This record gives sequence, structure tokens and C-alpha cells, in this order.
Amino acid sequence: MKSTRTYLDPIHREIILDFNNPCEKLICDLIDTPEFQRLRRIHQLGITHLTFQGAEGSRFTHSLGVMQIARKFIKIVSPHFPDIEEQTPFILASALLHDIGHGPFSHVTEKILDLDHEDWSCRIISDDTRVHEILDNFSKTSNLAANIIKILKKAYYPKYVSHLISSQADFDRFDYLLRDTYLAGTSYGMFALDRILHSMIIDTKDDRIVIDGDKGLVAVEDYLFSRYSMYTQVYYHKKNLAAKALLASILSRAQFMLKNQIRLNFCDDATKKWLLKDGLSTYEYLKLDDIQLNYHLKRWCEEDDAILSDLSLRFLNRRLPKTMYIDESELSESLISKIKDTLNKHGFDPVYYFRVESTGFKPYDYYRPEASLPQTNIMIKTNNGQIEELSKLSKPIEAMTKNDYATSFLTFPSELVSIIEQIKELQSCAT
Repeated sequence: MKSTRTYLDPIHREIILDFNNPCEKLICDLIDTPEFQRLRRIHQLGITHLTFQGAEGSRFTHSLGVMQIARKFIKIVSPHFPDIEEQTPFILASALLHDIGHGPFSHVTEKILDLDHEDWSCRIISDDTRVHEILDNFSKTSNLAANIIKILKKAYYPKYVSHLISSQADFDRFDYLLRDTYLAGTSYGMFALDRILHSMIIDTKDDRIVIDGDKGLVAVEDYLFSRYSMYTQVYYHKKNLAAKALLASILSRAQFMLKNQIRLNFCDDATKKWLLKDGLSTYEYLKLDDIQLNYHLKRWCEEDDAILSDLSLRFLNRRLPKTMYIDESELSESLISKIKDTLNKHGFDPVYYFRVESTGFKPYDYYRPEASLPQTNIMIKTNNGQIEELSKLSKPIEAMTKNDYATSFLTFPSELVSIIEQIKELQSCAT
């Protein structure tokens, strides 16, 4: 039998796993599970391929990439911090499995249906799955599955292990920025990954990751600028927002029909429970993927319901809604009412054919304990040995924490673009 396995990756090149290394054998066994193989059938970038045609990569390749970055970091750190060897199975397995709970089209449907892929990751790891069996049969440590759940929930000690997987400078973000920029055919997300990894220090006193300022300050700034560019130019591209709005309307219509017992000719049990958030088991959830949802969209093109069939046809044939930027000062109840009246007059139900899509994010934000989801700080070790929060040392990053990046767009059928533009212009003149 071969003693190694090689994955050729466009970002990390050769990922070579050694079966004679217990931790790497564990990773190979986890990769081979049905639960992890399912990630091949889920797009890493959701429906971004409708805007950037090369964005066809999967959660499978991204997850392997995150694990590979973790391996590289361990190799860099272990000569100076041998204690990390004890944490290796926890770091590698959690890096590999962090996204195993993603559903169809990844974050897109997660936001539409108000679900949490991290909750599902924990369920898949804890329930009666092949992943759980392999983790708990790992002989080098006990309770591996339970501890990985703690890592994903940031309840594990030492705390720095969780921060390597989920923080404002983690292996997950490092991989998806480089991978997504490659898939999208852009250069927005490029940054010096190796420079950052070599500058990362495990601070045992405060149990956290800090960045050596001499080596990594500029590289971390560049990484955050790259993240900003990817959000503004790729993730929040107006065509992406249009596709998301259309898919949201499709799922909303299907939900409405199911809840009101309107005849829906095709909808399998797992998809029905997923849409209604009604008692979906882990076994049923694992049946869901992009292929499953795309098949439903194809079947729904032939539904008796005119709205669902029309919306599904528009999505599959990429007849995306028109998007129109709207300033917050222009977004009034009067304008929305006029647009809805116009849609009604032309035979489009505004509940499904009109949406206001908003974006908003911060490429970096310092710890705010009053926030609903407080961020972890990026800490920098200065020349004099002091450790400071990043925005206190970098004027550009300080500016990032103060600015509001929220924007809004109107989405509506492209057939009505000239009419909606006229309504918006008249409304602007009146105010």
C-alpha cells in the first residue's frame, strides 16, 4: 500500500499526507467519510459563479486548504514551541471539519433561512456519524470529538487553538481570501500568507496569538486591505446581491406554499423540513447539497404556481433582477410604496419581485464587549516587547474601525428598469 496521499491544490500546491503519521492518517480517514465528501457538492462561494464564472470551487477544497495552513503553522512554530505537538490532532481536525455543517450554496441560504452552519458542524461531529466514530476511535487522545466541538464553540483550553480556527486573523480567512480571489479571477485578495505565519507567536502568558510587529505588521495590514477589497468587489458585487435576492424570493415562495398547504408538486422530505426548520435530523440534513437544491429548482420551473415557476426559470437561466444603488437618504416609505404599486400594475407581486438588499461589514474591528458578537483583537508585539491592539499602531486600520461600509440596493425585474429609474429620479427631485 502507498504510505502517502497527495492532493494537488491551486493555492497550496502539493498537500502530501503521510499514513505513518497518526495525525495525518486521522485526517485521511476524516476526508474519506461520507459527511466530508459531501462538501464536494457544495460551492465554496455560494452562487458567486453566476457573476464570476470561475467561482466553481467547493467547500471540500477550502477545508483541505485550511488544514494545510494549520500544518504549515505547526511546522513553523514547533521548533520554538514544542508544546504545540500535543495540540496537533485538535488543530488539524478542527481546521479540516470547521465547515462540515454548511448547507446548499453555503452562506447564501444560511442567511436567507437564518440557519447557522457552525451549529450543524457541531451536530454532525457529535451525532451518530462516521466522522464522530473516527474521532472517538483515535488512539492518541481521548474525547477528540467533544474537544473539537469545544474548539468550534471557543470553549476549549488553551484558547489560542480556537483563535487559530476562528478569529480576525485565522486559517479559515487566510485560505478563503487566497482561494476565492483565484477562483474569481481577480487579484483583490492576495497577501503574504507565509510572512504572517512566520510572524505569529503563541503568547502563553495570556493564551493568545500575537503578531511580531517587525515581521508581520505590514503583512497583516495588507491582509485586511485584501479582505476589504474582496468584500466590496466580489462578495458584495451587485450581481451577487441580485442572485441572492432572486434565490431568497424562490425559497420564500416555496416556504409560503408549504406553510399554507398550497399544492407543491415536488419537494422531498429533507428539503421541506429544511425550508420550514421543522425537526430536521442530522441524517436528513446530510442529504442536502447544491445538487439537491438545483434539482428542486429545475422541478419548480414546471410548477403550477406561476410565481415559483417564473422565479425558478429566471434563476436557472440567469435572468437576474436589476440592481439600483440607493442612498440611505433616498430610501423612504413613499419611494418603496410607489415602486411596489408599479410592480403590481405590471403583474409582478412585490413580495417576491422587489427587495432591498443591504451590505455592511468591517474588514477589522477591535474588541467591543457590548457588541452582540464581540470580535477577537489582532495583537501586535512591538519593538520594546509591549503588546498592543492593531488599530492603536496602524492609522489605516484605525480608520477601518471607524468607517461605516453599509450600502443598499433596490432589486426588481429588469423589464421595469426605465420605469423604476424614473420613479427614483422624480422622488429625488421632490425631496
